Amino acid sequence: MARHFIGSAAVAALMVGSLTAVAAPAQAATDFANCDAMHKVYKYGVAKSKRQVRSGHYRPAVRLKVYRANTESDADKDGTACEVTA
Repeated sequence: MARHFIGSAAVAALMVGSLTAVAAPAQAATDFANCDAMHKVYKYGVAKSKRQVRSGHYRPAVRLKVYRANTESDADKDGTACEVTA
């Protein structure tokens, strides 16, 4: 009886472990309707790399996937979408 219980518990543990090991699908980056919507989440906009962050604007968040989803919001094509200038 004890062997059966231990065997069943081991099988159950392996099944649960295999379910949690499955990778979750990648989250899609948000495509914001406009800069006002983006600024509610990213106060100073979104840059595609650290290089663009150092370009003189306030410090935008560096999120490549979000930037790519919102390239239409980068009017001056400098690598930062919806940047806030002084």
